[in-house]
Parts: sequence; structure tokens; C-alpha cells
Amino acid sequence: MLTHHSRSYSYDGVKIMSLESKKIIILGIDCLDYNLIRKWRLDHYVLDSFGYHFVGSDLYTPIIWAKFLTGIDVTKYGFNSKKLSLIKRIKTLYYIRYLVRIFKKVIDKSPQCNGKCTREVNGIPLFDMKNTVSKFIMLDNYSRLSLNEKVVLKLLVQAAYSERLPRKLLRRTFIYEAINKGLRVLLIEFPPINDNIYSLIRNTLYFYIGAHPNERQVFLDYVWRITESTLDILLKNLDNYDIILWYTPIIDIASHMFYRPKNLAYMIRLYTIYKKLGKRIERIISKIYDEAIIMIVSDHGYNSAKQDHSHFGYWSINAKITRKPRTVLDFSPSIKNFISMI
Repeated sequence: MLTHHSRSYSYDGVKIMSLESKKIIILGIDCLDYNLIRKWRLDHYVLDSFGYHFVGSDLYTPIIWAKFLTGIDVTKYGFNSKKLSLIKRIKTLYYIRYLVRIFKKVIDKSPQCNGKCTREVNGIPLFDMKNTVSKFIMLDNYSRLSLNEKVVLKLLVQAAYSERLPRKLLRRTFIYEAINKGLRVLLIEFPPINDNIYSLIRNTLYFYIGAHPNERQVFLDYVWRITESTLDILLKNLDNYDIILWYTPIIDIASHMFYRPKNLAYMIRLYTIYKKLGKRIERIISKIYDEAIIMIVSDHGYNSAKQDHSHFGYWSINAKITRKPRTVLDFSPSIKNFISMI
């Protein structure tokens, strides 16, 4: 049990947490965008210091969070999006689609078949990932899926697990250092370590981007329910741990689906998610502001022109920092310094 007392003081007229704090709370929000926070004046996400940081050229979520946790460029150690994408495609039997199509063409050309033997293979129903995920979300019950659907879901889960940080890099995270120091650490669905649910959600998101708006909203609502449940876990454990890392992809999913500046209805949906999450986070922060170093950070923002991730993430903190983070690699050394002060 830590015995240090929290201490706050004024810095340039603003109340700032000192480093002699009881705990560290890191709120990771995928795709939280600096420009939208400023444009929409979303003060829920603004603590005493805030800004944006460069995340590099590999804009895949697990890669950026790995850089955040380690403070090193993990792509130089073989942990990169190109490699992960290949592994995931292999594990989901993605390439079997091409084999099935080739098989169909060969069979259909046979005189005995006359093009009728493999019509049912056209849609490749045995590997219909989107329908499987949609059914799982609607039923919210794995046991009610068919055998084929369970197999598809397990393939997706295996692919998602390939995004885990390798042991050699895990040892270089500030989390590993904190645990070795004897601190109590809780990770709540944090990539790329234990995001068992969210890694599956991120890997199925692209099935929904071009879907009907109502279908997109169903998927988004499902992710919001999970986000609320993880926030409840965070609240229940505030007094039980020295360091807590919490994460949600809800803003990223909403951005991919609805960040269309020329579509007012879509932008209202995106704003609603920003506002709803911000209010929940604000209530949590108000409970622990004087007892913890609190950091809000995103892995990237969103480039609406390219309809993809941007190269800059958002950060905000309630502690005095001597040097503002300029890149995603700057966070780990700072957090390790906070850990040494606990």
C-alpha cells in the first residue's frame, strides 16, 4: 500500500498535480482528435496541459500503442502493420477465398458440371465474417451460433491475438517496470497487451464502414455498451491499484463510420459520441483529480480528406511536466519518471 500523500499547487495560475501522487491513471482513447476537441470546445478532455504528438508513419493502432508503452520504434523490431496484416490473413483463412474461386472455375468448366455444380460457392457462405459478427452482436450469445459461425468467430479471435506485443518488447514497457517495482497494475482492454474484446472489434470494423447507417449504428451502440462496462470496472478499482490503463476504440469506430464534414447528420452522430464519452470521463476525473496523475492520450487523430488515421494524436495531463511530448515515443520515459516518484 502506498503511503505518499497527494499534493497540488498553482503553476501559472492553474492547479497542477505534483508527482508525489498515490496513483497514475491513463485513459487511452483511440482516434481522439486534437482539432475536433478545439473546434467543438470539448473541455471534458482538457486537463491542465494538453497538445498533440506525432505518431510516425505506421498508423496501425497496436503499433502506435506499442510505441507509447515502450518508448521505442517497435517497427524496427519486426512489430509492424505489414507483418501483422499477413499473419491475420493467414489465421482467418482469408486466402482460401481465392482457392475456392479457382476451384469453382475449374469444376464449372468440366462437361459434367455445365456451370451448375458450384453456384452456392459464389458467396462463400462458409466464411461470411460480417454476417457471423452481426449475428453474434444481435444475439450477444456465442452458444447460439451455428458450428460454422463459431469456427469463423474463432478464426477472427486467433487473428486478433496476433496483435499482441511480443515478450521481448513487453519487457521494455513501463508496465513491466512498474510490476517489477511491486506496484499494483491494472490494464483494462489495453492494446496491444490484453484487449481481447476490442482487438476483435477493430478487426471487424471494416465490414461495417460501407454498411447502411442504421447497421453502422448498431455496431457502434454495441461498442458503447462495452465501453460503459469497462468504465464501470475502472470506477470499481480506483482504490485497488497504483497504476490503471484503460482504453476504448469508440471514437475511432465513430470516426470511420461518420466523420463526413459535408454530411451534417453524420457529424452530429460523431459529435454525440465525443460528447457522451467526454461526460463519462469528466465524472471519473472529478472523483480522482486530487489523488492521481491523470493522462488522456490518443494514438492518432482522423484525416477526413483521406478517410483514414492522421499522423497526430492528442494528449492532456493534470501534472506539471518539464517537457511536452512531441512524439509518441516521449510518453514512456515521462511515465517511468512518474513511477519512480510513487
